[in-house]
Formats: sequence, structure tokens, C-alpha cells
Amino acid sequence: ETEVYDFLRANGYAADTQVGCSGYRVDIGLKRPNSSDYVLAIECDGATYHSSKNARDRDRLRQSILESMGWQFYRIWSTDWYENKAVEKEQLLRACENAMTRQAVGASATNQTSEEKKSSPDFEVEVENRHPAFPSYMTAPDPNRYSRDFQGEILRILRVEAPLSEEWLLKRITYLFGREKVTSVVLDTYDRLMLRCYSRGIIRKNGFLYLKEQKDYTLRIPGVRREIKYIAPEELAAGIYTLVKENVTASKDGVYSTLASILGFSRCGEAIRSKFDEALGTLNAVLIDDDGMLSIR
Repeated sequence: ETEVYDFLRANGYAADTQVGCSGYRVDIGLKRPNSSDYVLAIECDGATYHSSKNARDRDRLRQSILESMGWQFYRIWSTDWYENKAVEKEQLLRACENAMTRQAVGASATNQTSEEKKSSPDFEVEVENRHPAFPSYMTAPDPNRYSRDFQGEILRILRVEAPLSEEWLLKRITYLFGREKVTSVVLDTYDRLMLRCYSRGIIRKNGFLYLKEQKDYTLRIPGVRREIKYIAPEELAAGIYTLVKENVTASKDGVYSTLASILGFSRCGEAIRSKFDEALGTLNAVLIDDDGMLSIR
């Protein structure tokens, strides 16, 4: 811990040791320059780690509680520090730089005036975006009227919105079928119009529409707000992976809570958690889930 603390100070970072109280101390707290605001908790497997009663206290309960209070965590293992010090130092500096960047973006986002906040109808559930790498989700203009080239119209929308929930799309375009709601007539007509859509570069899979040409996915945060069921598993998986990669290692509960917040949800309920679990299950090749602690393979 002393070596890590001295290394941070030598590289121009402000830090304190044993930040907190009682059983909720972090080994090293990284601060913004000329401020008492902490931006990163750095954990070492030193005295605090080994004095904990069991692994649950060490690795899950305490960290989950602190993460729910807004802490970001970075963990350093002593064996890695001593055996690969140059690599560990480089990774630590990168984590510190990322933490400072996230804090700066968050501070900028909170500078909007109270009048701007009041003017938003969804103010109670909106969360500022602290992850600038995530683009905003925007919708393409819906068709003005029924087109003989129905698949062409869908393709135009997908080039902006893919992957796209078919249920959400149909709710938006029921007027094209002369209906106000998604009825069996709407579903049957839609299925008929989408026959052989693969030849146009459109893939239908598990209730979502994809572009055949699209290989990579990224999480998109609310420009336009979506219900959790309208967000494709591939998109949620990309968000989980990015958050874990940013923090090197993180608790699953902490990642889920953060992901729910940046998607604009006020809490991570069972329906949201179920969708996150589904997405996490697709990441077994690139993420390690060690009893609730996520890390990059």
C-alpha cells in the first residue's frame, strides 16, 4: 500500500490512505487536484484485506455497499505488483486517468441549470451520462404512409436504429396497417411483408431486427428512452463489457447498478436484472464471473 501510495504521489496524483470509517475503509482514495472529492478507491490485499472475517466481507458485501454510494474500485494484488511491477504501474495510471476523465464529464453534466432540469418531464428517473464512450439512441423518422417497398422502409430505419425491437417498431407504425394497436391482423400482415427479408440484408432473431452487415455492437444511452425489453442482448452485453474493461475488475451488482442508471432507470429491478443476466451469459468467452466479481479474461 505504501509503495502504491508513493508511486501515485510521485506521478502527480493526490491521494489519501485508509479513507472512510469502521469496516468501510478503502486502502487508498484518489482525489481530484485541490479538492476533497474522491474519484477512485484503490484496494490492495494488505492489512485491511486480511483482517476481514471471510471472503464475502472482503470481496462482495463491503465493495457492493461502497459502490452503491458512488465509489469506483480498482484492485491491485501484491503478487502481480511484485512480479509485473512495470505493467501494474502502467495499468494503475490508466485507471487513474480514466477515473479523472469520468469525474470531469460528470461534473460538466451537472452544470445544467435547475430550470433545465425542471423542464424535463422524466426528471425523476433521468441520470447524467458519465460514460461519454456510449452514443445516444436516436430514432429514424417513421414512414409517412404505406410503401410498396415495405422492407426498404424498414431497412432505412435499421440503418439508424439496429438492433431494433420488432414489438417497439410495430407499436410505432400500426397506422400503416390501419390499426391503432398491434393486433393479430397487424402481426400477420407484418410477417407476410417481411418474408425473405434476409435477401435485403435484414435478420429477424428473437424479436429483434438486425442488419446482416453489422458485426459489432455498442450500448446506446437515452437520447430516446427505451423500455429494457426493447434493448437487444448484444447491446446490453457491450455495455457490461465496457464497464468492466474501464474498471479492470468490478462487482456484478455494481456493474448492473451503473448500467441501469446510465440507461435512465431509477433502480435495478428484477426485470432489468434478468435482462442483464441474459446479456452477461453471452460474454463467457471474454469475461470471468468469479462469485460475483467480473474481470476481463
